Amino acid sequence: MSSSPLPSTETIPLAVCEDDRELREILQTGLAHFGIEVLGAEDGPALDRLLATWHPVVVVLDLGLPGEDGLSIARRLRGAAGPPLGLIVLTARGALEDRLAALKEGVDAYFVKPVDLRELALAVRNLHRRLTQPPQTNPPGAYSLDATHSTLRLPSGGQVPLSATELRLLQVLALNPGEVVERSALLHNLQQPMDAPAMQRLEALISRLRGKVRQLDGTEPLPLQACHGIGYSFLAPLQLQP
Repeated sequence: MSSSPLPSTETIPLAVCEDDRELREILQTGLAHFGIEVLGAEDGPALDRLLATWHPVVVVLDLGLPGEDGLSIARRLRGAAGPPLGLIVLTARGALEDRLAALKEGVDAYFVKPVDLRELALAVRNLHRRLTQPPQTNPPGAYSLDATHSTLRLPSGGQVPLSATELRLLQVLALNPGEVVERSALLHNLQQPMDAPAMQRLEALISRLRGKVRQLDGTEPLPLQACHGIGYSFLAPLQLQP
């Protein structure tokens, strides 16, 4: 896990539900470098007690917890009254079925251990910003990513249906607005090895996505730009919808 600090201007409260005490301490110490205050809980009941007296906007959940598992906890938190919570899964389970099950429960981001703390901190900060800012209508030129219905809404109002892989790709880009996301990070989130065939599959995936947008609205090319030899960036506003 890397912990090179990123600039921050505010302290963000974060709850981590993880039964590994050593990992909780690593996250608490490491994320502090990014202006994130972490309080930990070892299981569902401990998390409930923590949330009764402390009110973070984002919660990080392990899936393999003793007693109630992370998916059940995510389901409860999504159904609870009160302000919406950002939910991030951090787990050793890397199978596509586990990722899809978590997304169906409304999880906002999914990371497989070990995680780079820079990437986790960025996801936490972006979720916190999205959930604490007042709702806004899409500005001109904005794209909107609806994870619940797996669609990309174009500025023109058209809706592009997305495959699970296309959705994960755009979610990563949306969490890094205007930034070049390295191919290695994209392949990691797509559960692909860092090799030549996987990079070819990534290029084919992006080509198909561009083709879908072009077919729906030929006057509005997808603003997904390649940075040769490095990665990709989404150049227009891309809003994540819960």
